[in-house]
Amino acid sequence: MNKIYADYCKIVPLLEKEAEHIVSKLIDIPLVHSVRRRVKEPSHLIEKIIRKGVKYHALNIDVTNYIKIVTDLIGIRILHLFKDDWINLHKNITDIWETKEIPQLNVRRGDYNMKDLEDQLKDIDCEVIIREYGYRSVHYLIGAHISKTKETFIEIQARTVFEEAWSEIDHIIRYPYDTDNPILTEYLAIFNRIAGSADEMGMFIKKLKAEVGNSGKRELDLKFK
Repeated sequence: MNKIYADYCKIVPLLEKEAEHIVSKLIDIPLVHSVRRRVKEPSHLIEKIIRKGVKYHALNIDVTNYIKIVTDLIGIRILHLFKDDWINLHKNITDIWETKEIPQLNVRRGDYNMKDLEDQLKDIDCEVIIREYGYRSVHYLIGAHISKTKETFIEIQARTVFEEAWSEIDHIIRYPYDTDNPILTEYLAIFNRIAGSADEMGMFIKKLKAEVGNSGKRELDLKFK
């Protein structure tokens, strides 16, 4: 652990530069509302390795391989406004980077009609994961060379601003020691449904604006004929 900690402290500046480079590419995508990024702090890295225990031990984690085993040393979060924007964002991300794993679409049970979702995904290589507690996000894993000899992975998450609000509050309240608290879980589930309804309302208003705009355009066309 001491060797990993010391080595990681040395490469944090390289990770910071790589994170900024990725943000500069993502922020120019039209449907992106905002981008957040973080590089894992050294103490948090050691805490995670200890917490994962058996999983990382089985992979023989040490100073020579930890930057490939721990895949979220750099975390990038893309926020977008409307729920259905993720499909176009997905195409932009996969056009820029080759993903190291099949992207994961995390959805809450009841968010989608599964037949409709299957139709949406027929041309998209994506794994759907049903989350009982309401976690929503699309996850991508990409690779990056931070030096000639060091390669690491970067986790990119895409979600709406409402999904982000719920996830951040859920994380602060429950993680890592209250994940099984039934009272907190129940009330956060209610909050999650409200966030999901807000996303649905946003999409409805988006469609309504398009319809109202088209109607107004048709009326103007008729007046000028």
